[in-house]
Parts: sequence; C-alpha cells; structure tokens
Amino acid sequence: MQKFYISRMNTRSGISKYSHDFFELVLKEKGYVFVNSEESMIAILSRVSSRDHVHIEIGIFQKKELEILMAMLNANYKNISVTLHDPPLFKYPFVEFKHPLLNKISKFYDVYLNRFRLSKKYLAKIKYLYVLTQRGVKEIKSTYKIDNVYYLPHVVDEREIKVQQLGNSNFVYFGFIGKNKGIEYALKLHQKLLALYPEIKFYIIGEAIGKSIHYYNYLKTTYTKNIHYLGYVSDEALGEVFNKADFSIVPFKKYKFYTPFSGSLLAVLRYGKIPFTNNVNAVSEIIEDSKNGFFLSGKIEADVKMVSGIIKNKELANKISQHIYTYLTANHTAQNINKYLLN
Repeated sequence: MQKFYISRMNTRSGISKYSHDFFELVLKEKGYVFVNSEESMIAILSRVSSRDHVHIEIGIFQKKELEILMAMLNANYKNISVTLHDPPLFKYPFVEFKHPLLNKISKFYDVYLNRFRLSKKYLAKIKYLYVLTQRGVKEIKSTYKIDNVYYLPHVVDEREIKVQQLGNSNFVYFGFIGKNKGIEYALKLHQKLLALYPEIKFYIIGEAIGKSIHYYNYLKTTYTKNIHYLGYVSDEALGEVFNKADFSIVPFKKYKFYTPFSGSLLAVLRYGKIPFTNNVNAVSEIIEDSKNGFFLSGKIEADVKMVSGIIKNKELANKISQHIYTYLTANHTAQNINKYLLN
C-alpha cells in the first residue's frame, strides 16, 4: 500500500502554490509520492490502486483533479482524502454544459433547488474531507449533513516569512483582478490618500482572466496617478516588488455561494506587509483587527482617516509587523499543520 498526492504545482493559481508547500513541507515526510494531475487518466489509475492512500486538491476550477476524484470514487477507492478549497462548493455545477445558458440553469438548480444534494453521495465516500477555514467546515456540515469534515490550517514555509522593515509608506495589492475582489475600492482609497501623501505609490500585482480583462483595462485608464500595474509577477520576483511597500490594501467583496481561504491575504502577511482588508467571508480567521492587520469600514473618508493614522504611527506599525510574524509561526507552519492531519 502506497501514498500518493495528486495535484499541480506549475500553474499561476493559489492552489498550485499551496500544493507545492503542502507536499514539500508536510506530505513528503509522511511518505507521499507526487503525481501530476495533468498526466493521463489511464496512467494515473494504472499507477494508483484502490488500496493506496490518495490525497487530492479540489477547487471549483480544478477540472482535471475533479475528474480523477470522481473516477476513483466511482471505482470505490476507499482511502481518499481531499482538501476542498471552495466550500461548500464541490463540483459546480454538478452537471456541466458547454452552452453558457444551460450551465447557468444548472448552477441555479444546484444552489436554489437541489442545494448540492447530487454532490453529497460523493463527498460522503471521502475518508477525510479537509477544509482550510473553520467557517468552511461548518458550511460543509450544514449543507451536506456529513461528519467526515475536518479543519486543516493553510501551510506556510517558515523560511519565507519576512519581518517588516519599515522604510516607506507605499502600498501593494496582490491577487487576481476582478469585480468581485474589491480592488477598485483599494484604488479609490489610494487616490484619496494622495491628497495627504503625494508621493505614496501603489503596486498592483495580479492578472485578469477572460471577461475581467476589460475591467482591468478600465482600471488602468481610470486610476493612473502613482499606480504601477505589474500584471502577473513570478514567485522569484515577488519579493523585490513587496520590498517597495510597507502596507497592503486587499479588500474583498462578500462571496455569495462559497467561502474560500484567502491565499493572497496570507501571502501579504508572509511578506511582512501590514494589510488593510475587510471583514467578510472567512477573513476574520486570518486577521485579528489591530493586531496583525486592520479592517476597512467601506466608508471612504473614515478609511482614509484610519489608514493615515497608521501611516503616521510608526511605533504601532512596527508592533503589528512583529505580531504578524508571531501569528504565522504559531498557526501556519508545518509543525502546526501536522497536528490536524489524520491521513
């Protein structure tokens, strides 16, 4: 009986970065062997038997991983564990169509009429179903009425955790570009702050995909002063960009149907940046207001006043920076994650 970890580590997604760290820092020591999910289905199923232990990363956009998981569950593989990145969504919609309208109808059916019941029998077959937030665990249990659900903290490489060295008052945004990310509010806030601090720069790290490209172009032509739109930045070059800023503005909008963990917000903390975000989704499980970051109110004038006060208060900013390091090492290193892992 062998142990296999099925995922991808070579894409630009947050799950890809997570997969690399989770495997290298946690699973490799437990004897797991990495299997690239981009291999053919025949190759994977011929290599991994129904008696083996398997761990798979699943998000609603991980189509190949979902295909592999469904094939294994249908073949009655018994020792499967899964990290579910977009709880309570599993396969969404459960029945997919190429036609956009039919796909929308299928999603409507899942959310409002079926409430994901088609997914339940498959999720119940999984031995250990891990979720990266406590809220996600509750949502899964409430939605599907299953008990094989466990909390697993997001892992961070302790060697990558930086202690903030305050040297400027610039800002950085890190994450995908889209209307559901709250980035335009961050840009508006920066433009207001320029009236008080004319030299403040704002570095935007992230790419737009599909229809969001039009939105990204709108942002680049609307908000221009002291803003650097960098697009996608490789992992190797991220440190250089983050070193140009003391603070980060990473607001989110409330997601309607799912509650993913914010890998981008955790990355901001990992680089030692002091984040300004908002208390939606599962953000409060990462950020404790005024201790390792600050919550925005969503009211522009009040937020300008609050952010400006932190910029001026270097003593408080240094204290927050040290607490960020303490928080990450206490909650997200491999040693801590091992306490939660059952497989």
